[in-house]
Amino acid sequence: MPDFKYSIANVPDIDQRWASLPGGGSAFCVPTSTMNWMYYIASHGRPSAVMFPPADPSASSSTPMNVLMLSLFMLTHPERGTSGRSWHQGLDAWLKHRQVPAIALLFTVEDDSWILFDRLQQCAAAGGLLTIARGRYYKINGEYFRAGGHALTVVGLSSTSAGKQIVVHDPAQDDGDPEAQSYPKKSTGKLTPTFGKFDGTLATMLRWGSSESPYEFIDHVMIIFPLFAVTNLSGGALTVYSASLTSDAVEAREIPTPLSAGIADLAIQPAMRVAALGEGSGDVVAVDLISGDSRRLARLPGARRLAHGGRSRRLFVAQDRHVVALDDHGQEVSRAALDRPIDALAFDAAENRLIVASVSAGKLLRFSPELRHHGSHELPHVPGQGRLSLTVDEGDGALRLTRAGSPHVAELQVHPTDPGAPGVNPLRSGGVVPAERVKERGTLHVSAAGRIATFDRDGKRVEGSPFNGLPAGPLLEVARSSSNADPRKMRRPEWHNS
Repeated sequence: MPDFKYSIANVPDIDQRWASLPGGGSAFCVPTSTMNWMYYIASHGRPSAVMFPPADPSASSSTPMNVLMLSLFMLTHPERGTSGRSWHQGLDAWLKHRQVPAIALLFTVEDDSWILFDRLQQCAAAGGLLTIARGRYYKINGEYFRAGGHALTVVGLSSTSAGKQIVVHDPAQDDGDPEAQSYPKKSTGKLTPTFGKFDGTLATMLRWGSSESPYEFIDHVMIIFPLFAVTNLSGGALTVYSASLTSDAVEAREIPTPLSAGIADLAIQPAMRVAALGEGSGDVVAVDLISGDSRRLARLPGARRLAHGGRSRRLFVAQDRHVVALDDHGQEVSRAALDRPIDALAFDAAENRLIVASVSAGKLLRFSPELRHHGSHELPHVPGQGRLSLTVDEGDGALRLTRAGSPHVAELQVHPTDPGAPGVNPLRSGGVVPAERVKERGTLHVSAAGRIATFDRDGKRVEGSPFNGLPAGPLLEVARSSSNADPRKMRRPEWHNS
């Protein structure tokens, strides 16, 4: 492979230890290493990324306050630190609260293909801002067991014939003065792919250095990606819009696919991938939005709708009366049969379940990622006769249904013991709505009259969305933050980072 070198300049190196932080900040590596990127974004054109200006690490009054505020979003414990799940949820909430047009993608050891060097390289080269956690492990009877970790901001990567290296800012490297910011320092580590069993999971991870007491592995990768949207403006091609983290500019590019007859549905997969369904062919194609490469995953006659979700990264395909779950290679791993046709489906990440809508049955059915049926709810009525769309609000878990050509959205708040009554609200769009998706918390990104428009959950237009007014085809998908962290594992103290 050719040599590769990535370096990003002018990234702050904030200290995690401040006298004014709980516990002196000794366990605050996660909010601190993440705040480096908020300062970077703020100083490059988006000052709203920080809560207390200026975005200057040497400002000893505002810097620990910014770290403290982010730690509250991330539920950082003053002694145990921050779990991967709280890290992701807190960062996602912060980006929305501070109006930064970005998504947060977290990959852990549960999905080792995304924490290997080639994908770090691709994500960094595509504009992703990377933070990692370096886990400390001890080897017992041939298995590696985690005993805590530490978060670091990635400012460089290189791959040559001599090996692979990473360059980071370590928030724990300071000059010992808890009242003042230290000078920036860089740390370099040699990375070696290593296969093993890590806390019960067989995986290949990047080993940092050569220490055996403890062993050190990169087992979390957090990527801040610019918010992006995907639509089908022409034939079988995809148009991808990417917001800028440092300006109001939006980049547009077209990616061809082999689906020359047109695209029937889209589903965004984590880390800049999209699944596309061919019109009338049943061909399901995976498109890598970083490289632009396409590959056919499967051919499923009668396929009509797509959804992606689950910590095992399943692609769910609705045929007429079947739902099929495919793995990353397009292999069928499970299937469920229904007695009525399927009209829409969506994955509820918070509850780790698939929601299937059937108009003729009048039901919203719940399935596990393994496609085991877990109950149903009455399907709310959505005025109109057009194509039905179903989405799940990632903030409050509300199910929202819309129809092509109808300026209405039906909302159902589903709770295991107290399902909320459905309501139908009009979108104040001044026109018909051909297709739409609810993606951000309470926000609807709509393809209306060939243009993207954004509404809040009450049907009012939202100004300031980076995609407002851009051309759109009949299908529109807007990216959302995602994580494959196992909630049960992340609750264990050894999986916190400090």
